[in-house]
Amino acid sequence: MHPWLRALQKHRRRIATLVVVVGVLVVGGRLFDAVPRDVHLRLRFGPDHAAVREAYVAYEQDGEEVVGARFHRPDETVDHELSLAPGRYAITATLRTEEGGRVIRRALRVPSDGVVHVDLYDRVMAHRIEPEARP
Repeated sequence: MHPWLRALQKHRRRIATLVVVVGVLVVGGRLFDAVPRDVHLRLRFGPDHAAVREAYVAYEQDGEEVVGARFHRPDETVDHELSLAPGRYAITATLRTEEGGRVIRRALRVPSDGVVHVDLYDRVMAHRIEPEARP
């Protein structure tokens, strides 16, 4: 019998324990990556925030809305905390005003350290929405 086979047989319990520990670490690491993280966002509605009647902010992943939040008459800056699984998200903010509204899109990557600032008032990137017809 080769010397390395004898060594394997002699230390098989230690080797088995090592294999189990490595397997647990690998699987545990992958599971930890899927655990939702608390995300602290600071939404900035900008200088025209007083004109915004309502803001609906949707967080989308792979084209589907994961979670959304509605703000009525938001202040210029709104702190928003939510829990999201790690990954890339599209933020779609629909801002309704008396004159109609606009849709603004931004990107978010989770996890993020600290407070994430999201500007929702860039008029160059905004897509206008026509006012709703009133009866």
